[in-house]
Amino acid sequence: MSRGIAWLLVVLISVAAIVNLATTVFKSNKLLEEISKVRTDLFTLRSRVASLDSVVNDIRNQIEKSDDIIKSVHFTRPTTSLEKVVLKASVTFSEFTEGSKLFLNVIDEDAEVRSYGLKSENDIFTALIELLPEVTYYGQVRVRDGDKETLSGKIAISLDLYNIQHYQLLGHSWLLETDKIHYSIDLYTQYCRDEELRISEAVIKVVGGEDSRETLFLPLDNNSQELAKTVYYEADRDASLTFVAEIAYRFGESKTEAVKMNYHF
Repeated sequence: MSRGIAWLLVVLISVAAIVNLATTVFKSNKLLEEISKVRTDLFTLRSRVASLDSVVNDIRNQIEKSDDIIKSVHFTRPTTSLEKVVLKASVTFSEFTEGSKLFLNVIDEDAEVRSYGLKSENDIFTALIELLPEVTYYGQVRVRDGDKETLSGKIAISLDLYNIQHYQLLGHSWLLETDKIHYSIDLYTQYCRDEELRISEAVIKVVGGEDSRETLFLPLDNNSQELAKTVYYEADRDASLTFVAEIAYRFGESKTEAVKMNYHF
């Protein structure tokens, strides 16, 4: 085989390898786009179902039950934090005996019960209850009259009152032909009906060693509440970077966490 033919074969093999690599990268990018779309659709579905459940619960609590000891139940939210949410329950009764002891039981998804005494405020009985943001609860009033106890029907506690906006962070990186690394970070958020419980700001700190290089702001849109937000970053291949997310909420608290990066090279 002549040297010219050998060089031609080398060039053809190289071109084929480059085309194959480009095709692989293109397919990988399309696959990642599809995965991102599926994740967004799942978050959308979960959010809509949660919102529908909350509406049903609100209506259920507003309907008077003629066969129940409770006339009405109303919840307000005095304080909010990342660890717990405090709700004030206000209960009116259709009937009870003077001198009875009144309690509000709060039952979680594991059937654990916490009991709060109800105090009278101008014919309205109130109690402050503490809820964890990621747990589902319902309530039940307990009336103790001597040795006799009576339980009301179940009281729906709307998730919209205490379920702080959930999110998920996903990072991806690719090695480009320019020998640079391309990073993308996605923030997926669930729909949150209560404005105070929403994320107000989300930033990504680009950290090299012990130094912060840059701050990337995720484009939140509080009007449309888009469920997926993305920021991009590019750096040299030999750069040793970490990414730290700072998520702030409208009620005044924030949380910090490292972004888990998925490397595709």
